[in-house]
Amino acid sequence: MIFENTEFLEKILKNNDIKKALEFIKPVKTNLVTTKKRSALMVSGHQIKHLNKIDELKADIIMLNLEDGVPKEKKKIARYLTAIFLSHYKNPNKEIVIRVNALNEGGTEDIKFLDKFSFNAFRIPKVTSLEDVDDVFFITDKDLHISVETKEIFVNLKDFTHPKIKAFYIGIYDLLNELNIPHSVINLENPFIHKILADFSLYSNYNNITPVGFVYQQYKDLEGFKKWCLLQKNTGIKGVGCITPAQVEIANKIFDEDIEFAKMIVERFENIGPFTIDGLFVDEPIYKNYLQILKN
Repeated sequence: MIFENTEFLEKILKNNDIKKALEFIKPVKTNLVTTKKRSALMVSGHQIKHLNKIDELKADIIMLNLEDGVPKEKKKIARYLTAIFLSHYKNPNKEIVIRVNALNEGGTEDIKFLDKFSFNAFRIPKVTSLEDVDDVFFITDKDLHISVETKEIFVNLKDFTHPKIKAFYIGIYDLLNELNIPHSVINLENPFIHKILADFSLYSNYNNITPVGFVYQQYKDLEGFKKWCLLQKNTGIKGVGCITPAQVEIANKIFDEDIEFAKMIVERFENIGPFTIDGLFVDEPIYKNYLQILKN
């Protein structure tokens, strides 16, 4: 836990007391880590109970969420509560990403205020063009993660690249809304959804930007979540968004299943050169594939 007692934070939240919140905010420099992106767990900026446990969570990325999931009347105080936790979370062992509001709906103010704190990246929603992202570069030098949830960015994803963009997250529900396509197409057997995920993965990897799959909203259906993880992994996606610790545990396991085998292949090839194992002839291209798995 970050705080032993959070009663003072609950009062700040209840009263939207920004003046009181400022008393507990002090930007500090911490050592940041870069992890895999198997799991990106959403933690809403107004959910104090959840914020207080971010140091204990097993996700590769803690996504401090100021956008969807935060009531409109709590968005501003959520920004300050996020700053309080960033001020007191020492030596994080996972990536911390802040999902701001749309730039024209408070996101610019989120970035300006929070930029002075230590964390890995901002996640920018509702992006339609690189010009939107250019505006962000004037106010922060932090890495950027981009939500792929508008039709404009999705159809132009191959050309959507910048050195500071490190990850794409596909927002499948928002994207389908934009395209006037019902959510009922989100079906494991539907080749249409397979194509969307495959295109997302292909162009993300083409630009050397990590693709992260969508959040599965039926959070109690862990078997369904597992199947979607496997499908997205098989399209080259590197991890998924999560909304519960149980989903995190499943995602971490599925997106890590090839690691031990890859280590063995790489070590043996580097020691003896080409070899055969279980009917697989391991030559240079096969070796490079497993080397890439370890690098990711």
